[in-house]
Amino acid sequence: MESSGHYWMPLASHLRRQGIPVAVVNPLAARYFAKSRLGRTKSDPADARSLAEMAMRDAPAVRDPFAGVELRQAARFAMTLVTEQARVSQRLHRLVELGFPELGEVFDDPTCLTAREVLRLAPTAEAARRKRAGTLADANKGAGHRRLGPAKAGRLHDLAAESIAVPELTTEVTFEIDLLERQIEAAEAHVASLLDGELARRLQTIPGVGAATCAVLIAEIGDIDRFDDFDQLLAYAGVHPAERSSGRKGASPETSWHMSKAGNAHLRAAAYRIAVVGTVHNPVIAAHYQRKRGAGKSKMNALGHCMRKALSIVWGVWRNGADFDPSWGSGT
Repeated sequence: MESSGHYWMPLASHLRRQGIPVAVVNPLAARYFAKSRLGRTKSDPADARSLAEMAMRDAPAVRDPFAGVELRQAARFAMTLVTEQARVSQRLHRLVELGFPELGEVFDDPTCLTAREVLRLAPTAEAARRKRAGTLADANKGAGHRRLGPAKAGRLHDLAAESIAVPELTTEVTFEIDLLERQIEAAEAHVASLLDGELARRLQTIPGVGAATCAVLIAEIGDIDRFDDFDQLLAYAGVHPAERSSGRKGASPETSWHMSKAGNAHLRAAAYRIAVVGTVHNPVIAAHYQRKRGAGKSKMNALGHCMRKALSIVWGVWRNGADFDPSWGSGT
């Protein structure tokens, strides 16, 4: 059967409980198989016949379709929140402008981790006024964290006293900020509770790989030994280059080659996340990004190369059974 959306799950689960082996195939593979047979009719009986022919010709592997399904679903939900972070950030900007507009005078990015920790303590100017400056100074305190500090806390406290915030919206702003934070935290905590073992620990030694991203890598890649080489993993993620040229169109190598995007979208999203965070916090990816930008690549083109680099690091950590080593600056 095809893995179309979530509709295949109840039937696959029922067949599995009855002891009937199930082979779940990619809908794209089934569609192209039907096209190769010159099938033009789109109906349930026609699709069933096409799948039966595909099964007889290709004999797709029979695997447990629900192996790791809990981790996979939790990881995809958490990554959905991560990939929607830009939208969440826009909402957070709006809430800050209503509840504590002066926050932008202390932070260039009011959605950074330290600013969010300040908002956790004091989501509005009114709440900040009621806090002691010393309490605000300890926001984001902890090992490896950058606390707000007394100087910025004092300035923030003074700004809160003269804020132009809308006091009538204090309750609503507080509720929405708290809801956003708890939604992300709950998803990541649930994913973290499902992660166990040495592999999860090793992958999280890679800068830019948190619990949610790690879960996606494990859930979507599954058994990495099923890939004979790194290029197969790239193709599975759809990060490999694909040529699109015809005649004069795309004659230049700079414009004829694009990222395929024909693979696993969830794994590709994880690679993008690692690449974006890595340009700042991962020395290997940051150096790779600067090299590509120095070679004249656009920002998005350079990020595409960094997605490949990110997966190469994941491949190395996973296959070699070793923690991330920042000296891996050469190679792919």
